[in-house]
Amino acid sequence: MNDGYTRDPKRVEKLLREKGVVVVMGRDHAKTPQDVINTVQGIYEAGLIAEVTFRIPEEVLKEAMSELRRRRADSAKVRPGDPMLLGVGSVINPRELDAAIEMGFDMIVGPDSGMGGCRERIDFVKMVRAAKCFGVPGSFSPSEFSYFLERDDGLEPDGIKIFNASIYGPSGIGALLAPYQRERHTGKMIMPTGGVNVKTGPGFQEQISKRGFCPVLGMSAPLELVTERKKIGDLDTVRESLARFKAEFQPYQRA
Repeated sequence: MNDGYTRDPKRVEKLLREKGVVVVMGRDHAKTPQDVINTVQGIYEAGLIAEVTFRIPEEVLKEAMSELRRRRADSAKVRPGDPMLLGVGSVINPRELDAAIEMGFDMIVGPDSGMGGCRERIDFVKMVRAAKCFGVPGSFSPSEFSYFLERDDGLEPDGIKIFNASIYGPSGIGALLAPYQRERHTGKMIMPTGGVNVKTGPGFQEQISKRGFCPVLGMSAPLELVTERKKIGDLDTVRESLARFKAEFQPYQRA
């Protein structure tokens, strides 16, 4: 991976806060390496951040990443402040985490807090930090959430994913976060995923923001046209779907 590009978690954090939406790709959005490449390219062109997932076969991701790393390096030369960030999610065990790091992803996201119970939960943070990746482990219960939020060892993750957010809904997310409102947590990144779409997204943003946290939405909704038309990997359809999402989505604006 000697392409002149260096992973930088601070760069990832800055762009996540600016863009506010991570487009999550599952097996319904990519079947081949070229599907992955086209979809990530379209997401980048739309000004959002792509998160491929291990729901897509690993060999497909690996082949796609050889080209995507090249495009990322090229984009960093042209737009050093806004390169093509490469995120991966649905990382559920240490072997997949090792593979994601080796493939060169900038951001690694997990759906749970324990990597399948294979190691101590905090090992996720240690591993991504050592690799200079931006890491977002998942939580659902208050106990899981506070485990990552309240630490005295300096191993707080870069962000905390709440999955499956559809079970809470926007108001439920607000209720989950309410007991943890502290000045020291102001601006901590929270990434609700599951049930987040054009209609619910602003509500999640509002509830998270009002509790003093920073919302970044994880969702597949920007790729709805791809699945509706069964045009997987078709760059024109990807672009149209993303354009429709951006036209319809009205982010929450603080008064």
